[in-house]
Amino acid sequence: MAFFPQLASGPISRGKSLLAQFHAPQKLQFDHLRDGVLLMIWGYFLKIVIADRAAIFVNTVYTLENGFDGWFLIVATLLFGVQLYCDFSGCTTIAMGAAKLLGIDLIDNFQAPYLSRSNAEFWRRWHISLSTWFRDYLYIPLGGNRKGKARKYLNVLITFAVSGLWHGAQWSFVFWGLLNGLYQVVGDLLRPVRRKLLHLTALDTDTLGHKVVQVVCTCLCVNLSWAFFRANRLMDSLTILHSMLTAKNFFILFDGSLYTCGLDAINFRLLLVYIGILFVVDLCKYKGIVIRRGIARQSWLCQVLVVTFGVLAILLLGVYGPGFEAADFIYSQF
Repeated sequence: MAFFPQLASGPISRGKSLLAQFHAPQKLQFDHLRDGVLLMIWGYFLKIVIADRAAIFVNTVYTLENGFDGWFLIVATLLFGVQLYCDFSGCTTIAMGAAKLLGIDLIDNFQAPYLSRSNAEFWRRWHISLSTWFRDYLYIPLGGNRKGKARKYLNVLITFAVSGLWHGAQWSFVFWGLLNGLYQVVGDLLRPVRRKLLHLTALDTDTLGHKVVQVVCTCLCVNLSWAFFRANRLMDSLTILHSMLTAKNFFILFDGSLYTCGLDAINFRLLLVYIGILFVVDLCKYKGIVIRRGIARQSWLCQVLVVTFGVLAILLLGVYGPGFEAADFIYSQF
């Protein structure tokens, strides 16, 4: 309880990995300080520079009284997926950095989830500590996949429904959980059909094009479910979903209308640039490339310059102003 980097919202480290580190004497090390500071800088970049900037657009559009519909809601839902990811992974990355300063390693809660090729893979990479907790303490005790297909699918739906309730006692959260569970059930049911089609068409599943299609389809399904997660009520989420599926105002992507939703043209374009940076970093993580190790191999002066540039970037590019609350993380409410 006294170990302040450990958060209830994550990363939820298990005793077998955390308690052993507490028993081992820790000494102040430059490598721990450098890695901890770099992790915290990246966490603050995700939270203050990306998530809080995207939140301005999302909050404006998702206030249904403002009258935004169609493609406004589609863009806002996609940006909410980015906001939620950066807000939550930023929070846990800051916690990892604070722990690393003290010589303690916490679990990395996110492993480039938006580069997943299936919904099942997405949930293996998103909020890993909580996902594995539900797997070990709910899904497996219910019987897991040991009692036949029908029972397996039921256990999946129950687990995801409970994960929705964990976020809040609202029907919108329950429906969000059930929808993601349904994705996995349908995906498993259609797996033989997909394999047969691939065999008949002789498509190579290892090509970049096939992988990109899988990633895009997974992202679209996940982001569709975020509409239920973000909406205040289930009826609001159904209204938003209907508006997105019947969208006809495609022209707003090109006529500057998006710049009237809380972010001006400069900040909206900067947000897209920052999302591009996030994509590159996540792609490196997906490929197993640890950027911190590359920085560690440079001279001490280069390392100091990287840290200095990172701090300045957060101070200059972060979102501040009236109503700003630095500790206002989305997952702090769950």
